[in-house]
Amino acid sequence: MRSAAALLAAVLVGSPLFGFTTEVRGGEEKAPLVLRVAPTGDLGPRRDNRFADLPLALARVAALRRQGEGRAIVVELEPGTHRISVPVRIGPDHAGKAGSPLILRGAADGSSRLVGSVPLAPASLPLRLRARLTASARGAVRAYQLPEALRREPAYRAPRRLRETHPRVTEIFDADGALRPAQWPNPGPNPGPNLGPNAGLNSGWATVATAAPGGLDFTPEDAPRLPDLALEREMWAEGFWRWDWLMETLPVAGVDQRRRLELAEPPYEGIRAGARMRLVHALGALDEPGEWWRDRESGLLLAWPFPGAASLEASLAETLIRADGARHLRIERLRLERARGDLVVVQGGEDIEIRASEMAWAAGRAAVFEGVTGGGVSGCTVHDIGASAVRLVGGDRATLQRGGLFVRDTRFTRFSRLSRTQNSAIELDGVGAEASGNLMTDAIGYAIYLRGNDHLFRGNEVARLIHGLSDTGAIYAGRDFTARGSIIEDNYIHDIRTVPGMEVKGIYLDDMASGFTIRRNLFVDVQQPVFIGGGSDNTITRNVFVASSPMVALDARGLTWMKPSLTEADSEFRAAFAAMPLDAPPWRMRYPKLAEALNDEPGVARNNQIVDNVSIGSDDLALTDKAEAGRQIILFNTRLDGPVPNPGDLDALARFTAKRGVTLRLDPSKMRRDGLPASPFTDARR
Repeated sequence: MRSAAALLAAVLVGSPLFGFTTEVRGGEEKAPLVLRVAPTGDLGPRRDNRFADLPLALARVAALRRQGEGRAIVVELEPGTHRISVPVRIGPDHAGKAGSPLILRGAADGSSRLVGSVPLAPASLPLRLRARLTASARGAVRAYQLPEALRREPAYRAPRRLRETHPRVTEIFDADGALRPAQWPNPGPNPGPNLGPNAGLNSGWATVATAAPGGLDFTPEDAPRLPDLALEREMWAEGFWRWDWLMETLPVAGVDQRRRLELAEPPYEGIRAGARMRLVHALGALDEPGEWWRDRESGLLLAWPFPGAASLEASLAETLIRADGARHLRIERLRLERARGDLVVVQGGEDIEIRASEMAWAAGRAAVFEGVTGGGVSGCTVHDIGASAVRLVGGDRATLQRGGLFVRDTRFTRFSRLSRTQNSAIELDGVGAEASGNLMTDAIGYAIYLRGNDHLFRGNEVARLIHGLSDTGAIYAGRDFTARGSIIEDNYIHDIRTVPGMEVKGIYLDDMASGFTIRRNLFVDVQQPVFIGGGSDNTITRNVFVASSPMVALDARGLTWMKPSLTEADSEFRAAFAAMPLDAPPWRMRYPKLAEALNDEPGVARNNQIVDNVSIGSDDLALTDKAEAGRQIILFNTRLDGPVPNPGDLDALARFTAKRGVTLRLDPSKMRRDGLPASPFTDARR
């Protein structure tokens, strides 16, 4: 497995590791053409191949291509900060060709930043706003003038609902990262979603005391501690309104004299008493460092900066780079930061790769590849992403044609930062994508969300995720009986637990997920490491479970509470089933019985093969909701009792099993991803 250091070194020295070669004509090798881009504000000399900004350099690339230039072209961003306010667009007119790509490259020392934020100018704090601040805040809060585009926005963010997983959000930054909109209640001393086993579940949350039928009105607990809400405009409320697997952020429509709040629209399935919630973007809650509030009327931002923060910036660009129909494109050695939406969006095209780069501080996603043939992300550091980090959609499910997309040798930390549920480090959809050699750790989201067919999740380390959630999994798939053929193998999955009263899973095959292969994975200290939620035809073999119970959990929910979804014509489950041409090739040849599956006891969980696994200090199979062992294939599993090795000592694990005459079908010492870059964030309050 290539290490991130090797990948970066290959880029720095021009190694052919990535398949890049200079053009050869008539036996003569032609060096790439290099165009340089000055950082924002640089007033140095302009030469033929040195440009004031990236769009001007790309315009020159397009002109060269029209003139027949066939060499590789390198657009190199010089050291420093390169600011943009609108997406940089790359299309077919910039296209390279195989072996001679277009390369967007940063400086060799990693100091080239492409950012979508703008500095804010200080302004006077109006007396009418100062009077509304708490006494402690009046001497510390500063005012800044917002750009006109942000002043005109009717709201600083878009709602976050069940199926809107990556809304646009304006953020405010200092040199160390994002501040937060003023909120009530404030976070405690350790508010991170999962920065260790003692991270507080209720830090920064209040609870719903009462909720009215219909899901719009509610009263928070501890109402006397609330700030005065009578004058609040553009206040939002976010919470786990009904379920601890779904957080939604919605505008507040009104507050009555009893401090009963009304939402502008109901959350999914309403509001329950006791649900976690908080108020966001309230001037009366601007009472400690690191908070801000926008006054749309005056166009001012009020902020309480952290000590030592010299200046503030606001995200302005929706996206940094948008590639539509591009071909043979490389983005390398760049720091891509601060977008209100996604950092990089690639639609269509082929052979596009982001490598040896850092992607951070997006309100949406880091990189999105949709409808692309070949390419992906490799050797990168991705952190502090608002929603899912990388989304890959490629191939054709109707024909099971593979898309050839990948995420390799990349470290993911603190993704799902703003949209905390239904988001992951990696989303794979379509057919035949690969996620290998990655580290996903220290976030509240999933490691991976698998949709579609024939994906590969191999050789990754997954740790300390989904803490504080319930009924969810670190590796998640579900709700589509036709999404088969994916393999989860050779992964090290550890420290996946939540808080008392809640439950999570390591690998969650939810709502009839079927046809997965789970093999040679090491689970250490994982609650419910493999959970099959009603599915069939899954293979769980040669895995090792250490202090992870039960080894495999299986239910037959299709015979109980999920039964209506299998019979109702308009259900999500039946719609996904009907979307695939199961009677046509290649589906009929690959899955000969699948087309008739809904007519043959579809609710029965059957033919799950649980074979040749080793459990150490872990319980065995658990069957619930009418699941039957006789419908499965359960053979040759080994259970070892006795003192469990230290969970972090993988060498001790190998010695433990060897002394008992048990051969592991995996090598624990090779399963860590320690060669990837260190975690880039240190401040839990960011």
